[in-house]
This record gives sequence, C-alpha cells and structure tokens, in this order.
Amino acid sequence: MDLDDRASYAHLDPAGMLEFAVGLPEQVEEAGRIGASFRPPASLRGASNIVVAGMGGSAVTGDFLARLCEDRSPLPVVVCRSYVVPKLVGPDTLFIASSHSGNTEEALAAVAAARRRGARIVCITTNGKLRDFARRHGLALLEIPQTDPPMPPRAALGYSFIPLVSLFSSLGIYRGAARQIAETVALLRRMRSRLRPEVPESRNRAKQLARALHGKIPWVHGTVGIMSAAAYRWRCQFNENSKTLAYSGEYPELNHNEVVGWEIAPELAANISVVVLQRPDDHPRVRARVEITRSLISPKAPVHVIEAEGRSLLAQLLSAVYLGDFTSLYLAFLNGADPSTIAAINILKDRLARL
Repeated sequence: MDLDDRASYAHLDPAGMLEFAVGLPEQVEEAGRIGASFRPPASLRGASNIVVAGMGGSAVTGDFLARLCEDRSPLPVVVCRSYVVPKLVGPDTLFIASSHSGNTEEALAAVAAARRRGARIVCITTNGKLRDFARRHGLALLEIPQTDPPMPPRAALGYSFIPLVSLFSSLGIYRGAARQIAETVALLRRMRSRLRPEVPESRNRAKQLARALHGKIPWVHGTVGIMSAAAYRWRCQFNENSKTLAYSGEYPELNHNEVVGWEIAPELAANISVVVLQRPDDHPRVRARVEITRSLISPKAPVHVIEAEGRSLLAQLLSAVYLGDFTSLYLAFLNGADPSTIAAINILKDRLARL
C-alpha cells in the first residue's frame, strides 16, 4: 500500500481515526481549559495516597499520572485495573474513577467500593452510569465532552488525561501544569506538521516506522519513568488500532530478565521489530544500558530508537505517545484493517452480559 496515497486507504477509516489523531493538539488545548476551569471541592485536599481506577485508555491515564508524579510528589499513585480496590483505599485516599463512556463495569464496581470506604472521590467521564453515580451521591464530577462523531476512548486520551494533570496541579500535587500544557500543545502542533498523512513517507517518521514494523511483532521498550508508560500505550495502540500482538518492557528491569531471552533462535527473532523510547535526560547508566542492549539485539532483530521531544516531562511523554498513535494507524492501513473496530472486545462484552 502507498501510504502517501490517502485515497487508497480512506475506505479503511470510516470512523475518522486518523482525523482524531490529527486533532490531538486542539484536544489537549481544550482539555487544558476544562481542567483549569474545574474547581475541586475542599474535600479532595489533604489525601495521603491516590488511586486511579479505570480500564484500557482510562487506566493508561493513571499510568501517566503515576510516572509524572513519582519524582515530584510524596503521594503514591496506584492504578486500579480491577473490580476490587486496594486495601489502602480509605478516608485518606483521593480516588479517581475514570471511564470515558461512564459504563465500564470494573470502574463502576471500584468506585462503589471506594465510596463505601469513605474515600475522597472525583469521577471523570462523558456520560453513563458513572456520571449518574457521581450526581446521585454528590461526588466531584469532571465532565469531558462527548464529541460528534464519537471518539473511542483511546482517541480521547487528551480529554481523559489533561484535566487530571490540571486537577493535580490545583491540589498542589503536580506543579506547573498550565505552562507544561501550553508547551505540549505547541510541540504536538509541530509534530503534526511532520506526521500527518499529507507528509510523504520519505519525510514522515510515523509512516517509516509503520513500514518497518509491517509483518513483525512490535516490541516496545521504554526507559524507566514516563517512557515506560508511553511504551505500554504504544503496545495498546498496536493491539487495538493495528490489530496485531505487541509487547512492552522497561529499562533497566528488562536487563535483568528479558535480555537473556534474546538468545532466542534467529528464525523466531526475525518476526520481531524493536522500538526503544528514551528521554534526553535519562539516567546515564540507563542510556548506556540501552546502547549495550541494542548491540545484543540488533544482530537478530532491527532496533529503532526514538528520542522524546520537549523540555517538560508532560511534553516528552505526549510527544512519544503522539508518534506512536500515528504509527499504529499507518500500520493498521498496511494491515488492511479498520483502526476503529474492536470486534473481540465487543464479543467478550456481549458474552459477559449474558452471564
């Protein structure tokens, strides 16, 4: 497929997933305004721990928050991907229930449990049962837009994530959100000018990566911190958008286990293509580990190293995410797949509903 001929794959994208990616800078900008206008009640202040409950794209926002805050806030951030909340949830917990649709059954079970334990709760959603639950019980509610056409949750990352960054800033958990959001919007716009479908493959890093990953299992490594969270997002986007299996791992942990697995037979390794996400200010020993590991892997599988852009942690995180989003969409088209469909998830939900 010629990725420079948009007409050749337009039929694969009836839901406009590519246009959602193109519009991410404006989404982040609007989400920043939504977050800045939200006035958290005093009851949300003074927590000693934070739990973010959600699934899929909503849970990824928890991963992002945890990694952003780990070096900047003394409060631990725990991500809950379950019907059951951690034992630590109680009156001193800031509990964030996140569900784009408002109907994610695990998130609904978790927030009900958190309320029974007296947690300080804020719900973030567009609609559905979660919004109704928040209104019925007088909980803080951060409403995000329902777009037309509707966005899948993974395409609405800015709306799910950025208002929570602003909330953390207003609560004194993560300082400087407004400045970092402004930097991020400007950076994403510059990146869009290089990654959008009108830019030819010869100058388009996302198209080049998609071409290199086509027919391979994407193996995404991220350096410890925000890049490991970005690597997991890449993995999920490959799963849902590109309709392919993918793997994600983290430096330096993978040097204590996975690296030995690369003694795999060459004919198996030939099915894998590795992407490494790193930051310019990663720990020097971590950067050394990346280079040494690359030298061990590259004789068996290609390794593509991506350096995050931007000055702030937020900008670096979303720069890596943005490249991955475009790459997963171009890979979907190379795979002949509609990136919006999630047939297996819908079958699973339907069968669960009949139990």
